[in-house]
Amino acid sequence: MKKKLYTLTIAAAIIAAGCTLTSCSEEGGQTPPAPSTGASTLYVIPAVDGDATYLLTATTLDSGKVSAIGNGTEVMNATYWVYKNTDYAFALVYNKGGAGTGASYYLDSNGQIAEKYTYTYNRITTYGTWGDNVITASTGNSSQADAEGNYPQVLLFNYLNATDGTQEEGTAVAENFLGNGEKVHFAGIVETNNRLYTSVIPGGMSLYGISHWPEMVTDATLVTTEAGGSGSGAYTAGVIPSTQYPDSAFVAIYSSSSFNDTPVIARTGKIGFACGRMRSQYYQTIWTADNGDVYAFSPGYGRSFVSTDALKKVTGTLPSGVVRIKAGDTTFDDSYYVNIEELGNKNPLFRCWHIDEDYFLLQLYKNGVESMINDGQNADVSELAVFKAEEGTLTLITGLPENMSIGGEPYGEDGSVYIPVNVTTDAYPSFYKVDMHTATAVKGLTVEAESIKTAGKLAIKK
Repeated sequence: MKKKLYTLTIAAAIIAAGCTLTSCSEEGGQTPPAPSTGASTLYVIPAVDGDATYLLTATTLDSGKVSAIGNGTEVMNATYWVYKNTDYAFALVYNKGGAGTGASYYLDSNGQIAEKYTYTYNRITTYGTWGDNVITASTGNSSQADAEGNYPQVLLFNYLNATDGTQEEGTAVAENFLGNGEKVHFAGIVETNNRLYTSVIPGGMSLYGISHWPEMVTDATLVTTEAGGSGSGAYTAGVIPSTQYPDSAFVAIYSSSSFNDTPVIARTGKIGFACGRMRSQYYQTIWTADNGDVYAFSPGYGRSFVSTDALKKVTGTLPSGVVRIKAGDTTFDDSYYVNIEELGNKNPLFRCWHIDEDYFLLQLYKNGVESMINDGQNADVSELAVFKAEEGTLTLITGLPENMSIGGEPYGEDGSVYIPVNVTTDAYPSFYKVDMHTATAVKGLTVEAESIKTAGKLAIKK
């Protein structure tokens, strides 16, 4: 079964200047039409060179070379890319606290990249697909305050239609979403079993939450007495800035086609909240296997909530682990749990992706739990492994280069995964093909560019 894989990678990005909507070289010339290969589909690769992002096409990811130098179609400098079936590649740009921007691209009848639609929408911290739409979500202030002047937090949704280019916005109350008084964030969107699953991340109590549900404050010393933090971790006086429940995971299950409906909430105490984190980014760590079982992976980030005299926190204790919801069920499977830190080199999880059947690609903190807690965004997360969920086994991947990093989302196809690998040496980035059964990596397509982000397959429009 062929899969397109999506995760979340957030960085500041801008719309590239110059010949944004045409195929351009550094000298300003048009890229010649794609060679006639008789192929009905092509791999489409976002590559960064200088200040610009280009979409390149290739007939294979297994070998050869393509170049962004004087080649490709210059497009938005997207934060992340979503491939909607084989029809469109969506560029989504995260503009920090501002509105997001995006565009969809397709392959025309000549096999050339062409723009379909452009979008402007609410800021995003996670995304996915649902029916005909690419969905983005974030949490922010409501437009209306309560009698005390406190603004409730709401979930902000954008529905970007891939078929006709229309957009819709929606909101849902984020306060007390789980019935524990805390505001929440969503991390990952999984469409399977005629349902939608999303990991719900509790984020502490806001001024609004404490005012309306004071009985939900488990310990008065957790309420801040002064402002602090910075960036996405900034907080004001009078709030609880991190969750009181770091050792629980929650998944919301929607049976309709709208976030306005009330979901079923599945909860487990076997793992902590299920998402990767990097500043305001919420990396998806819930995925569905080919049989419809939904697996929820947790890095165990609750252990990084260190309590001090100045800022009290509830510190988690649970390690990186994985649980599941069987296809068709709305509760966690009590018989299934795997402690990831008892496998391989015993390192904690950073991110993960479903590849094929019940095989998952895991990205791990190479230097252990202390690195996860203390090094933050500077931690070495270059260790990769294959996890077979039914058997609960983990195999470290061999054959990857030293001093490497993953550019973005891997692409899975026919039981293998293609990992976009950037290196710190003078070598060009390349895709490495990993056989999920042997966990062995082999170098494939090289891309002449500064970095690559991902790959996907699009059909040539006839």
